[in-house]
Amino acid sequence: MKKSIRWKEMLMLQAVFLIYSISSVVSKFASGKEMLSLEFILLYGLDVMILGVYALLWQQVIKKFELSVAYANKAVTLLWTLVWSIFLFHEQITVWKAAGIFMVMAGIFILNGEEGK
Repeated sequence: MKKSIRWKEMLMLQAVFLIYSISSVVSKFASGKEMLSLEFILLYGLDVMILGVYALLWQQVIKKFELSVAYANKAVTLLWTLVWSIFLFHEQITVWKAAGIFMVMAGIFILNGEEGK
């Protein structure tokens, strides 16, 4: 039973970081708009709202994890950002980007494995 709760907590943590990564996407879209135009203001308002939701969820998540583990998992946003950059902005993935993400993900898995012991 404890293991299923652990998976739920880990999924919640990753969902919080997914929400955080969406903030970067909204910011990127806003950066393409004219400064202080209606679209710019609306997109940055949406960005602030997303960050507010993230902050509230983050407070709930860190109750369940050691802060060092929860914060180290934040690096998974690099993976989400890479996914967004490929599919939404049609940016190219390089071998070095893939290798860097792989190393970060390996570190997260190692850290989470230690936490489970």
